[in-house]
Amino acid sequence: MNNINCGINKDNSMPYLWDSELWSDFIAVMEYLLWAAAEKEKIINQGEFADALCLKVTEEMENAEETIKRRMRLSAISGIKLHTAKFFDEFKLEPIEEFAIVLLGCAGADYEFNFVLSSEEKAKNVQTPTVEMILRLYSMLGKPDLKETALLIDIKGNFKLCIEDNANRNKTLNNESLRIKSALLSYLLGESFNVAYKQPYFDDPLPELLIYNDVLVKAVNVVNNYNTAHKPTALYIHGMKKSGKKLLVSHLSEITGNPVFFIKWDDVVNMPDDKKEKLFDNISIKLRLENGFMCLYGIPDFSDEKESVYCALFSRLMGISSFTVVLGEGKYYFPVWLSQNFISLELWDISATEKISVWSHYSSVYNTGDDVDSSLNGNKYVMSVGEIENTFSTAYLTAVSKNAECVKSEYITDAVKQRGMGKLGSYASLITGSFVWDDLIVDDYIKRQMRYICNQIKYRNVVGEEWGFFEKTPYGRGVSVLFYGPPGTGKTMAVQIMAFELGLELYRIDLSKMVSKYIGETEKNISALFDKAKHMNVILFFDEADSLFAKRSEVKDSNDRNANAETAHLLQKMEEYDGMVILATNLVDQIDDAFRRRIKFMVPFRFPDEQTRKELWHSLIPKKTPLDDGIDLDFFAKQFELSGSQIKEILLNAAYIAVSDNKPLGNEQIKEAITWNYIKYGKQLTKDDFGYLA
Repeated sequence: MNNINCGINKDNSMPYLWDSELWSDFIAVMEYLLWAAAEKEKIINQGEFADALCLKVTEEMENAEETIKRRMRLSAISGIKLHTAKFFDEFKLEPIEEFAIVLLGCAGADYEFNFVLSSEEKAKNVQTPTVEMILRLYSMLGKPDLKETALLIDIKGNFKLCIEDNANRNKTLNNESLRIKSALLSYLLGESFNVAYKQPYFDDPLPELLIYNDVLVKAVNVVNNYNTAHKPTALYIHGMKKSGKKLLVSHLSEITGNPVFFIKWDDVVNMPDDKKEKLFDNISIKLRLENGFMCLYGIPDFSDEKESVYCALFSRLMGISSFTVVLGEGKYYFPVWLSQNFISLELWDISATEKISVWSHYSSVYNTGDDVDSSLNGNKYVMSVGEIENTFSTAYLTAVSKNAECVKSEYITDAVKQRGMGKLGSYASLITGSFVWDDLIVDDYIKRQMRYICNQIKYRNVVGEEWGFFEKTPYGRGVSVLFYGPPGTGKTMAVQIMAFELGLELYRIDLSKMVSKYIGETEKNISALFDKAKHMNVILFFDEADSLFAKRSEVKDSNDRNANAETAHLLQKMEEYDGMVILATNLVDQIDDAFRRRIKFMVPFRFPDEQTRKELWHSLIPKKTPLDDGIDLDFFAKQFELSGSQIKEILLNAAYIAVSDNKPLGNEQIKEAITWNYIKYGKQLTKDDFGYLA
C-alpha cells in the first residue's frame, strides 16, 4: 500500500500550459480516490481498521493539492490564462462544490475514467457520479459536515448553474446522478464556450463606424466604469432603423475587450420555457466566464396591451447579465423602472452634412460614375447610414445585371424607389411621370420660383448647417408649397416636374381614406401617414387641398370642434415634417389663414394668355403626328381662351377623329373636338366663333 500514490506529476516547478494538462492531474487524483474508497470499504468489511489507509490518502491528497495549486499559480504568473482557474475565481464555489465539479468534469471528459469508475463502483452498480458518491469520496479528505451535505442535496446558486437540470430531482434521496453542463465542460477543458455568439458582423476588421463616434466614446466610458465598479448597469441605445446600433456595440466590445452576446427579442419570446431557461443559464455562465455583456435588440413597444407579459420576460433577460445593452428605435421603448443604474444614448437622425460624407464614402467603395452627386443625394434623401449602404448594394447589383462598368445615378435612384415601395400603404398612390421643365408652359418667374424651391432641398446642408440657420430653426425645416389657380393650368404637371428634378417619388394622398367620420380617427390617420413618410424619400402631394385645409369655422357643435381639431393636427404634423409637402387647390380663398402662415411658398398658376396658349398648342402635338398643310394652330390660340389641360384634351380627341377619318390632323378635327369640349362645360359655339374656318 505504501507504493500506491495518485500518479500525478510531482514536479511543481513547471506551470500548466493548457487546461487539458491540469485535468489530467484531476483525473489521476479522482481515480486514486475511487481506488482508496473501494479499498477502505474492503478493509472495513473484513472487520479491520482503515486508519493507515486514511492517513496515507490524506498525505497523498495534501501533496497533490499543493502541487496542483502551485502549478496553477505559476501559470497565472506566466500569463497563461487557464479557463479552469478563471471559472473557480469567478464562481467562488464552496469546497465541496468545487470537488463535485472536478469529479463531474472527469466523468464527462474521459472515457477511461468512467471505466475506472464503473469498475470501482461495481458493487453499487453505479456508472455515473451521484450525490452519495461525491459525499463518500469527499469524506476521504475529511468528514463533510451537515452544511456541505445540504449543498449537494439542495442544489442552488452558482453550483446549480453548472449542473444539467434534472426534472425528476428528489431532494430526499442522495443517489441522484449529476452531470456537468456540456458547454461548461468544453470551456473548462480549454475550448471556447460553445454557446454561439450571434454576431451581426463577421468582417475582420469590423466595418468602419462612419458616424456617432462621440456616442461610442460615451458608451466606452460607461463600460469602463462598470468594469471598475461592477454595479448592475443598463445602457439603452436608440435610433432609427439601420442607423448602425449593432455596429456601434460591436466596436464597443472590440475597444473594451468585453465580448458581446447579441439576442433578438423575437428569438426568445415564443421559445418554450424549458429551452428558454436552459439558454439563459448557458449565456449567463458564458458572460461571467468571458467577462462579456449581453446586447438585446428588436424589443417591442412596452406601451401596448402586452406590457405585463413583455416586462416579465424583459426583466428575466436583464437578470442574465449585470451589464446589458438594449437597442431600440423609440426613446421610451425601454422600461427604465426595471434597472436602477440606467443611461440612454441616442443615435440621432444624421444631418445633411453627415449624410453627404457617408454618400461620398460609399461612392468610392462601390465605384460610382461621374453622374453620382453625393452632395445632392445627401441633401435630398432621408436615410440612415445602413440604408445608404443598402442602397449602394442594390444599385451595384443593378450595375452587375446590366454589365455596366460603374454604378450610375439612375441605378441609385431606382434602388431608393425599390427600398421604399409601398410603405405608405393605402393612404397614398404613386404618381409616375417624366415631365421636364420644357414641358411646363408657364410664366418664367413661376419656373424660377419652382427651381428655387427645389434648391431648398439640394442645398439644405449649406444654408441650414454650414451657415447655421438650423440653429435658429429647431422645427419646421421641411419644404411646404401651395400651388393655386384655375383648373388645368399646370399645377399637377409642375409637381411631377419637381419630383423628377429631385429624383424623389411622388405620392398623391387619398383624402377619402384619411378623413373619417369617427372622432379622433382622422388625426390618427394623419399621424400614421407622416410617421411613415419621415423615413421615406418621397414628396407628399395633397390635391384639392381646400377640402382638408378649409377655414376653421366658429364652434357651434361637436362636429365643428372636431373639424377644427383635424385641421390643427394636420398643420402641426406638416410643421414637424422635414420632407417636402406640395398642395394644390383651385379655391385658394377657402384655405385657412393659419395654414397660410405655415406655408413656405405659395405659387400662383394663372390662366394662360394668348402667347402662352400658342406655345401650348404647338408644344402639345407630338413630332410624329401627321399634320394637314393648312392647320392653323395660332388661330385657335387667339380665338379660344382655354387652359393647358383643355388644349391637351382637345388635341387628343382631334387625333382620334383624324385617325377614324383616315386623315392627318387638321383644322376640321380640332374644330369638332373644341365643340365637344365647350358642350361639356354647358357652352354652345356658333359659326361666328370659328371665324374664317367656319
